[in-house]
Amino acid sequence: MEQGAFFIREATGGWPVFPGHPLVLATAIMAVFPDYPSANKPTEFGSRAALADERIPGTGDHVCAAMRCLQIGKEGGTAEEMIEFATRYWVDGSAGGHHKYVQPGIEQAAAIEAKFLELLSAWPFVEVSDAA
Repeated sequence: MEQGAFFIREATGGWPVFPGHPLVLATAIMAVFPDYPSANKPTEFGSRAALADERIPGTGDHVCAAMRCLQIGKEGGTAEEMIEFATRYWVDGSAGGHHKYVQPGIEQAAAIEAKFLELLSAWPFVEVSDAA
């Protein structure tokens, strides 16, 4: 399995911008988990697997925003709607109050957008075993 921070570095040329742009984290989630249900599966403590998984970098609220971004796709939303949500979350929240990271996060999201679209085109929103 892929390690999210290394995946992001390979895809963008830089380490994840703190606290984690939702589009960047959503892309890492798709690289790490085989499908949406695996990433969204509740852990024994009730949190989503992606949130509890150490392979996904980013603060909890930003990982949850990344999962919401992916949920938009699961519910039939377009890639553009998913990107718009992630960008709005990042900008409106001023990168979780870390104002100096807003622009670097926007740049990192732009750098990973093509990879996001590539993974999204093949990433199942149903369990892989159910898709057959």
